Amino acid sequence: MNAFRSNGAASRMDFLPPERRGRPASARAVTKRSDIVDAEFETVVSPGRRHVYPVFNDNRARPAAEPSGSARSVASVCGWAVNHVERLLQTASPKAFAVLVTCLCAPVFVLFASLPQYQPAIPPAPALSISDVTTSLNDANGMKILSVYGAVENHSDAPKAVPAILVDVIANGHRRPATRIDASETVLAPGESRPFSTRLLHTGGKLPGVAVSFGQPGDSAP
Repeated sequence: MNAFRSNGAASRMDFLPPERRGRPASARAVTKRSDIVDAEFETVVSPGRRHVYPVFNDNRARPAAEPSGSARSVASVCGWAVNHVERLLQTASPKAFAVLVTCLCAPVFVLFASLPQYQPAIPPAPALSISDVTTSLNDANGMKILSVYGAVENHSDAPKAVPAILVDVIANGHRRPATRIDASETVLAPGESRPFSTRLLHTGGKLPGVAVSFGQPGDSAP
């Protein structure tokens, strides 16, 4: 028993943690960071130093220009005249006031009345005119016929002699006389309108243009 106990006691072992070794003082010491302060720089100008380029200030307040003596005198005279006229109008009788207004307005009416004689004269409208000109392309005996219709109007208040009517055909940019129409009645009453018509042979192609005008006494038929 004792032997067993002694063996059991001998088999017991103590487990102790190892001792910690001390750290050197240099390792324990913690380096503290030094505070960083922003540096401020200030420029000191020497009082005896001059600028290379001169500096000018154009924003300085300028004294207001005083009106000249002549301007003040003109303003005072105008003010005195206005006040004097106002006092005269206030003291004037109704009859005198009406005469004054008439004298001021009369030149204006005379001026406007004299303007028309200086304006350029507008030429009067012609007494006779040709209106309602129309054309149509028809067939007659196997041929193409160009028919022209129109009317002569008298716009005046007096009878007018009707001259001959000339009909020109415009084709391919060229204008050529085609025919002449003589009025059956040579005189047209005031405000009267008289129709006319003529027929031209069409040689082919598209419908040509037609120009109708009054002829002169010496014009002859083409």
